Amino acid sequence: MGAWRRREGGYVTVEFVAVVAFSLLLLVMLANLIVIQYGRGVLRAAAEEGAQTGSRLFSGVAECEQRASEVITAGLGGPMGDGVAVSCATGSGTIVATVTYSFEPWLPLVPVFSGSEESVAVKEELP
Repeated sequence: MGAWRRREGGYVTVEFVAVVAFSLLLLVMLANLIVIQYGRGVLRAAAEEGAQTGSRLFSGVAECEQRASEVITAGLGGPMGDGVAVSCATGSGTIVATVTYSFEPWLPLVPVFSGSEESVAVKEELP
């Protein structure tokens, strides 16, 4: 019986290493999804801030885009902010701030997350 036990030494090691590697892979994917949700929150806030700033009486599209860019720079420093574009436009008594994004994944297994966040504010006018 003793010789049989000696031949099984280290048999579980391969499975243990595979399970640990798979667990770490899932952990990184989950962390990537959390960071992407954070980034979307920052972009939503940037669109809202931009629209609110642009809706003021003596403000316009330039101020809207500038404020939205400031919020993005403050919240998404580094390479995460590279795939982000800001645009503002005025409509019939409104200003619309649109932030489009494309977040690159950390691993090739995770898809590229892209989309846009939009905010509309009523433009102030003199009575």
